[in-house]
Amino acid sequence: MIKNFCKVAWRNIVKNKTFSIINITGLLFSVSFCLLLFFYIRHEQSYDTFHTKKDRLFRLEMSNTFPSIDTNKKSSFFSFLSKGDDENNQLVFPEVVAANMQQTFPEIKNIVRFKDQGEESVKVNNQVYSEKHVLKADSNFFNSFSFPIIAGNAATALQSTTNIVISKSLALKYFGQVNAIGKTIEIITDTTQLFTVSAVAADAPENSSIQYTVIVPLRSDPGYEDQLKGGFNSANLLYVVELSQNTDWKKFEVKMNKWVVDYYTKPFVAAYGKYYTNYDFKNFRWSMRPLADCHYNISRPWGHYTDAKNIYQLSCIVLIILLIACLNYILLVISNAATRSQEVGVRKVLGASRWKVIIQFWTETQLVVFIAIILGLVLTAILLPVFNNMMGTHISLFEFSWKEILLSLAVLALSLGLVAGYYPALLISKMKPVSIIKSFRTFKINPRFSKIMVIAQYGVCVVLMFAAFVMNRQMHFISNKDLGFDKEQVLMVKNPTWDVDFTQRTRERLRVFAASNPAIIAMSGMNGGLDGSYNTNGFMLNGEQKWLRQLSVDYNYFEMLGLKFVQGRPFSRAILSDTSRTEMPSIVNETLFKMLGSNAKIGVYNKDIRSTIIGVVKDYNFESLSRKIEPEQHTLATRYQQYFMFKVRPGKMQSTIASLQKEWRKINNDYPFDYTFLDQSIAKVYDADMRWRNIMQASCFFAIFIACLGLFGLSAVNAANRTKEIGIRKVLGATVKDIVQDLSRGFVVTFMIAIVIAAPLAYWIMNNWLQNFAYRINLSWWAFLLVGFTALAIALITVSFKAIRAATANPVNSLRSE
Repeated sequence: MIKNFCKVAWRNIVKNKTFSIINITGLLFSVSFCLLLFFYIRHEQSYDTFHTKKDRLFRLEMSNTFPSIDTNKKSSFFSFLSKGDDENNQLVFPEVVAANMQQTFPEIKNIVRFKDQGEESVKVNNQVYSEKHVLKADSNFFNSFSFPIIAGNAATALQSTTNIVISKSLALKYFGQVNAIGKTIEIITDTTQLFTVSAVAADAPENSSIQYTVIVPLRSDPGYEDQLKGGFNSANLLYVVELSQNTDWKKFEVKMNKWVVDYYTKPFVAAYGKYYTNYDFKNFRWSMRPLADCHYNISRPWGHYTDAKNIYQLSCIVLIILLIACLNYILLVISNAATRSQEVGVRKVLGASRWKVIIQFWTETQLVVFIAIILGLVLTAILLPVFNNMMGTHISLFEFSWKEILLSLAVLALSLGLVAGYYPALLISKMKPVSIIKSFRTFKINPRFSKIMVIAQYGVCVVLMFAAFVMNRQMHFISNKDLGFDKEQVLMVKNPTWDVDFTQRTRERLRVFAASNPAIIAMSGMNGGLDGSYNTNGFMLNGEQKWLRQLSVDYNYFEMLGLKFVQGRPFSRAILSDTSRTEMPSIVNETLFKMLGSNAKIGVYNKDIRSTIIGVVKDYNFESLSRKIEPEQHTLATRYQQYFMFKVRPGKMQSTIASLQKEWRKINNDYPFDYTFLDQSIAKVYDADMRWRNIMQASCFFAIFIACLGLFGLSAVNAANRTKEIGIRKVLGATVKDIVQDLSRGFVVTFMIAIVIAAPLAYWIMNNWLQNFAYRINLSWWAFLLVGFTALAIALITVSFKAIRAATANPVNSLRSE
C-alpha cells in the first residue's frame, strides 16, 4: 500500500509540474536559509564545548567594584532568558590567588592562569613578525584544556621559563616543513627574551574562546615574582578552575565565598573601601561560571562573546520562515485541489476511506518536502561561502557530524510534512463524492482559514520589511552622522612595542618626515582606541563617586581631527607648562566640564580631577553611538603612544603609505609596518549591527519571495472558483479592467488588515531595538506608509498576474460545459 501511495504521489508531482516546481522552490529556499541560520546558531552554541573536561572547568569571577560609566543597558523581549549573561563581573585576579586557593580547597584539581597579551613582535631568523594572541599561561595549560600537541611533550612543554609553544600554522610560517622543536624564537616587548620551541600545538579551533599563536610560560615574565609579592595590588590574569570529579560546583561556590570574606573582602575593604563609598560589600562575592557558558557572558576580557538574545531571535526567524513556507505550501495545495476533486471523488466511490485519502495527500506532501530538503542542503552548501562573508564567520559543513545533520534534516522533513500536509489533506478528504461526480463538475473550494493564513503570512512579511527598512536607515544614520570630528583621510600606524625609548625616537623621526612631506597635512598620536581601551578613572564630586574616561594624546590631536574648542586652547609645544607634572594640564569635554560645575575654571587647578583645565573641547563621539558621550579628560602623551596618526591629503593616501613604509624601515627594520584607517576602525565598531541588518534584509527577501508564491496560489483559488462567473461577466460586456479589479478587491482588504495588524507589532519591536543606540533615528509615520505601500504593491502585482490571465481567457471555454 505504501508503495502504491508513493507511486501515485510521484505521478501527481510530475503531472502538475507548475505547482510542483513552485512548491518545491518555495520550500527549498526556506529550508536552505533556515539551515544556514541553524548552522550559525549551532556554531555559536559549540564554543568551548570540545574540551573533554568541560564539565569540570569553570571560569573564576568576582563582583565588579569598578562599574562601567555606560549605563545604557541593552534590553529586549528575550532579556529574561539570559539574566545571568548580563552580569558584568571582573574576570582578572592577582597572581597570588592561585596558590592560596589550591592549598585551601582539596576539591580543586588544577588552576590555570593565563593572559592574552594581544599583538606582540616575534623575531625569527632576523626577521620580525607581528603576531596576535600571544598567550602567557601556567605550565598545566595543556593538561586542563583539550588543545592537542602535535610535536613535543604536553606535560613538560611550559615547565621551563625558557620554553615556548607555537601553533602549527606559525611553525609552518617560520620553519616550513623543518622540525620546529629546538628552534629559537625571540619575543620583543620592553625587554627582549629568547625562547626555545619545546612543542607545536594544533591551531585552536575557531569555536574556542581561547585563541593562541604563541604560548609563553607565565613565570618567564620578569615582573612575575614582584607581582606575587604585591598580593592584591594588581590583577591581570584570567583564572580557569578544574574541579575534581563528582564535585558539586554550586556547593563549592558557597564554600569558597565563606573563605573569600576573610581572605579577600575584609583586607580589600580595609585598604581601598574609602574609595568605594557607594558600593555595598555585603553583596561582594566570587563566582564560578561553567567554561562552556562563558562566551554568553558580557564580561571582559574574554575571547568571544555570543549574545544569547541574538540566538533566540535567530531561532524565531528560523521558525517564522518555516511557518511562512508551510502556509505557502498549504495555500498552493488548496488552490490546486479543485483540479484534484474528480480524483478524490472516484477514490471515495471505489471504497477509499477518508484516512486513506489523507495518507495519500500527506505522502505527496512528504515526498515534496523530501525533495525540497535534499535540494535545500545542496543550495546551502553553495550559499555557505556567501553567508560566511556576510556574517564574518568561517563555518564549514565538515565541522558538524553527518549524524547531527541527517537527524536535523529528518526532524525538519517530518515536521514540515505534518504542518504543511495535514490541513490540505484534511480539507480535501472532506469532499462529498456525490457533489463532485454529479454532472462531472469540479468541486469549488473556499477554505475557511485561507484569508487568516494570508493575513498571518503577509503580516509577518510586513514586520520583517519594516525591521529591514529601519535597520538600514539606522545604519545609514550612524555611517553619516557628524561625530564631531573629521575622520576622513586619517592614517593610523600602530606602535609595535611598549619600549618608551623606541616610541620617542620613532615619533621624532616620523614628525620630521611628516613635516617634509607635502602630502601629509598634520601628524599626531594617541593611546587607547575605538574599542573602549581608555583609562577609566574615579573621582569624588560633592561626596559622590564619579567616573571619567582618560585619553592621552599628542600635540596637534585636536587640530588634526578638526575638534572645536568651547573655551581655552589645545596643547602646545610653545608652552612649557603643558608638560608640568605638578600642574597636570588637561583638556576636558563639555560633558565633564558641566559635571564639575562651578568648581571648574580655565587655567585653575581642579582638585576633583587633580588637574589644571587648560581647555574645553566640544563633545564628540569616539566610540559606538550605542553609548552616550561620557565625561572625558585628555592628557598629554609625553612618553608612550599606541598609534602614530597622519592626516593625508585627498588622493595621496597610497603614495603616502608607500613613502611612510620606506621611512619606517629606515628607522627600524626589525618591526613590521602595521597600519589602519580611522574611518575603517570606526566602521568596525558596528560590525555586529551590520550583520544583523544583513540577516534581516535576507530574511525579508526570502519571506517576501515565499509569500508571493502563496499569494499566487490563493489568487489561483479565487480565479478557479469564479471561472464560470468571469465567463458570464465577459459575455455580458465586462472589460478586463473591471474583472481584474473585482478579483483583486478582496485581496486588497486582506492585505490592508495584515498591514494594520503588523504595524503596531513592528513599531514595538523596532523601537525596542533602537533603544540600544544612544543616538538613533525617530520612527515616523511616513516610514510605515512607505513600507505598507511597498508591501501592498508587491502583493497586488503577484495576485494581478492570475487575475489578468483569468480575465483575458476565452469565455467560451469556461461556459462550454453549461
